[in-house]
Amino acid sequence: MPAAIFAELGHLAIDERPLPRVELPTDVVLDVEACGICGTDLQILADPPGHPATVGVVLGHEFVGVVAEAGPEAGLRVGQRVVVEPNVSCGVCGPCRRGDRNQCERYTTLGVFVDGGLAPKVRVPASQCHPISAALPAEIAALAEPLSTVVHGVRQAAVFPGETAVVLGAGPIGLMFVSLLELAGANVFAVEPTRERGVLAQRLGAQVLQPGEPLDGGADVVVDAVGSQLGAALELVRTGGRVLLFGVNERSQTDVQQVQITRRELTIVGSFVGQDVFPDAIRLLEQGRLDLSPLVTHRIGLDELPAAVEELRAGRAVKVEVVPA
Repeated sequence: MPAAIFAELGHLAIDERPLPRVELPTDVVLDVEACGICGTDLQILADPPGHPATVGVVLGHEFVGVVAEAGPEAGLRVGQRVVVEPNVSCGVCGPCRRGDRNQCERYTTLGVFVDGGLAPKVRVPASQCHPISAALPAEIAALAEPLSTVVHGVRQAAVFPGETAVVLGAGPIGLMFVSLLELAGANVFAVEPTRERGVLAQRLGAQVLQPGEPLDGGADVVVDAVGSQLGAALELVRTGGRVLLFGVNERSQTDVQQVQITRRELTIVGSFVGQDVFPDAIRLLEQGRLDLSPLVTHRIGLDELPAAVEELRAGRAVKVEVVPA
């Protein structure tokens, strides 16, 4: 089968791979319906890379599929539609035993370190699969993974209806924050220099600010959806407010006047992936509480992926969904 491979430093290749088969009693093989391209994928493919990954791995960690084969202990049936939680914890390290599975010391991730969903078929542990309605369009169902991480972040931000929330960056994750914070009753602003993404943020309920533009009274909550905007967040948050650091950029470093945090009694919270949030993300999608369809700007086949990666890098695409079959 064809598959999108992290071939070498900075290089994506469409190459042939053997069809996956059930190997363990708890395995399933999925026919992949759609797989989203994430900012993490772009960081993996950057030179130098901004995120570690296994060279030779099949990329893709945001995917939905239908069970084609199931091991005898999988607990899933052939024909069942599922979305996949890609981060696999060990269950035995210190953080896992404390219940902090998203801080696992032996974390592995499908589509980053183990073969993922940018191929017609993929083998995954059944424990990572969550049933999802067949009525949802595939490109919307595939948003369950990134949405689950945003659900985790919004919970940590503890937004109350009527509060003012600012989201820094209106990429796919930032736009999901806009949509979910608006649903939670917040007065939402998005800081985004790109006109097209600003229009999407407005469509999802936000007022748009340009970088550096002040906000009268400051924000109760500021979300850095980029991973390099702590300084900007500190400028926008009100005294006694909260800053949620969500975006991941391992190359970013920020000089901060620590006294700002101390004197103004700010709360700084880090948010990483989350756990036990997939059911809530799926419920939001199935109930139609969030209309995330405007985020999906490109629907492509595998052979079109290299060109789409360049569109994403240039900021001319928001969410690319690949149909690998």
